[in-house]
Amino acid sequence: MSEKGHCYLRMSTFPRYGESRNLQFGDYLLYNKNKLVPGSPEVAIQTSKSKIKIKYPKIMNLPTNHDWGKHTPKNLNDFLVFAACGRRQLLVVDLHLSSYLKTLLQDDLKEGKNIHIFDLEFRNEYQVEKEFVVEGIFRSMKSDLDRSKKFRVKQTIRLTSDEEYGMFVAKIISHRSVPLYEYIEAVKTDPVWREGLKSYFDPWMHDHYKEYHGLGKYLDRYREQCDVPI
Repeated sequence: MSEKGHCYLRMSTFPRYGESRNLQFGDYLLYNKNKLVPGSPEVAIQTSKSKIKIKYPKIMNLPTNHDWGKHTPKNLNDFLVFAACGRRQLLVVDLHLSSYLKTLLQDDLKEGKNIHIFDLEFRNEYQVEKEFVVEGIFRSMKSDLDRSKKFRVKQTIRLTSDEEYGMFVAKIISHRSVPLYEYIEAVKTDPVWREGLKSYFDPWMHDHYKEYHGLGKYLDRYREQCDVPI
């Protein structure tokens, strides 16, 4: 469902070090009310300075929720803040979760459900400042490289700001947790493996990881830190 100033997005996360409050970004997913489906939309943020499409944003993990000041809505219990900031317009996601939802996520993790999925609702009425606007979902045709002479629909969520930065609020309308194997079967991606690989090739730490672990052992170690059985 989409209309001007209103759209939905599904986002997956996974915990590290046995803590649901220490969440890593998984994937953007196509919103479907009843089931997990494969596919990933784009999230495009247009500011007065630039337009960015960042596929893997950074989730802020702070002891207490970051104070976004006047941009934080007062009437939402569970929500996310998408913020495009800094010189390179990096996109960060700040989760504001109630104590009740944090407890549910931790209970799910103890049961082996280590992928947490949030359904997000963007509405203009959730944005504190009128400069931050939800344009909605736009669809276009894109060549499918896996199939000759075939095309697929590309879905893009557009958020625009009259300022040099962007700060957009999405309400968490539902959540679910599933084991990693179930997630991979449904959406055909493994975010834990992907993030482990990115961590191994981090420019600052790669030489250390390579000398003391090697790729295979490091990926096993990373999966253990994310409560995924080897």
